[in-house]
Amino acid sequence: MPLFGSLLLLAACGDKAGDKSSTQSPTPELARTRTVLEFLEDPKAFDETWAKCRNDPGGLGKSSDCVNAGYANERLMMLGRERAIKSLKR
Repeated sequence: MPLFGSLLLLAACGDKAGDKSSTQSPTPELARTRTVLEFLEDPKAFDETWAKCRNDPGGLGKSSDCVNAGYANERLMMLGRERAIKSLKR
């Protein structure tokens, strides 16, 4: 019987911890994911995001924004801004 009570107590504690983490909002800079095209059309947003992503490749670098900024960076290097934008608007 004491084992059952202990398990019940642990389960209740786990639920409370889950509630606290689910109410936390995402970090402001990653609240909405930008597309590759949006990064190409907004150089300031691209530069800010790309700098953060390069600084933390193991953590933040795996986010959707960082992946999209990486693709935008590749297109910028290969095609230049205008051609990269044009290629995505087809």
